[in-house]
Amino acid sequence: MNKQLIKHGHLPFLMLLKLAWRNLWRHRKRTLITLSSIAIGFGLAVLSIGIGDGSHNSMIRNAIKLGEGHLTVQPRGYIEAPANHKYLADGLALSKKLASLNLAGSIEPRISLQVLASTANNSVGAALEGLSSASDPRVDMLKPQLLKGVWLKADDARGIVIGAGMASKLKAKVGSKVVLMAGKKGGDSQAQLGRVRGIFKSHVPEMDDYLILGDIQLARRFLQGEGADVIKQPVTRFAIFLNDSEISSLNIIKAKIKSAVESDQVIAMDWQEMMPQLVQFIAIDDAGNYVFLLLILIMVIFGVLNTVLMSVLERTREFGLLRALGLSKRHLLTLVFCESFIMGLLAIVVGWIAGGGVHFWFSQDGIDFTAIMGEEGTIMMGTFMDPIVYPELSWDRITQLTTIIFIATLSSGIYPAIKAARVTPVEALRT
Repeated sequence: MNKQLIKHGHLPFLMLLKLAWRNLWRHRKRTLITLSSIAIGFGLAVLSIGIGDGSHNSMIRNAIKLGEGHLTVQPRGYIEAPANHKYLADGLALSKKLASLNLAGSIEPRISLQVLASTANNSVGAALEGLSSASDPRVDMLKPQLLKGVWLKADDARGIVIGAGMASKLKAKVGSKVVLMAGKKGGDSQAQLGRVRGIFKSHVPEMDDYLILGDIQLARRFLQGEGADVIKQPVTRFAIFLNDSEISSLNIIKAKIKSAVESDQVIAMDWQEMMPQLVQFIAIDDAGNYVFLLLILIMVIFGVLNTVLMSVLERTREFGLLRALGLSKRHLLTLVFCESFIMGLLAIVVGWIAGGGVHFWFSQDGIDFTAIMGEEGTIMMGTFMDPIVYPELSWDRITQLTTIIFIATLSSGIYPAIKAARVTPVEALRT
């Protein structure tokens, strides 16, 4: 080391980094053990958060397909107090406005009604959903789940498809007649006759026990009874499903739709506003993942603190000699802090090699949660998680994890650096 530099109390930063690197590897075994513990902890954290994000995204995708789309246009106040007399009277005009926006996806008109479904054996409350096309994403999700019968054909004015739970309550089978009765705003009632074409089992109790699907023309007869003009094609809502490439622009598209169609009677909402309970569930589950990450951080901090602090304590006499030769407290503090800086960089590299490798392995093959939780355990909040979950990590998550680990590692070097800077030459040389 250049004594002249020390004499003037000055060392180039590059030299400090070289000294810090050398000091870390004086005890290879200790440094390698610390890095190994960080790699294991980081790998577990990456896997845990990846599985959490993968399962959440799976639930969200299924909830959107089974529900009302990425975005929904509906009567203002409908979600707070659903009622059959709340509908979009001029669905035709709204449909044209939405079509003029050239959205990358599909726009599905729907009619949702609260009805009483009756057979000769029993009566139950139900939700009648009128769909307009066989390409509706809800059809794509439920059609493969048919247990009996066939799916609705185009313009089947009387056909309905019901869940297995409702079929059991009504004691209905394929071909059974079901009377659908709904109350009108004035207090009267109206009824339509439906015939069961098929029975599905979605494995979501809320749908199997409560949902009736029919052609939109069947549901529109009830709106006509409320005074709607059929020529204007009244609907309860438009469910808007975006292509995968457009999901990242959800807020921009939402703003565009709002400016085009919103009024005192019409509102545009995204899936988060439509499903607040699912959003809350995901937030709580994420909090649990971050508690696990906190435990990993504690392990990282104590591991690095132990490595750097032991290195400092072992070199007390060396630091005293450097101070006696003229090295300033500031440079001594910087030297030890550089060790934490290098340890942080190594922790990130080793951590991502371990964590990224684990994530890549499971993201290719997935994890079968039905083998762990059973089929019923993957159903929650009115939606379900795919049987095989593939861990997912967004760039935001990667940046977040990297920043947290790096800051934690740097923070753990503050105390050893201060302790080294407080070394006095006389006391240090006596040790």
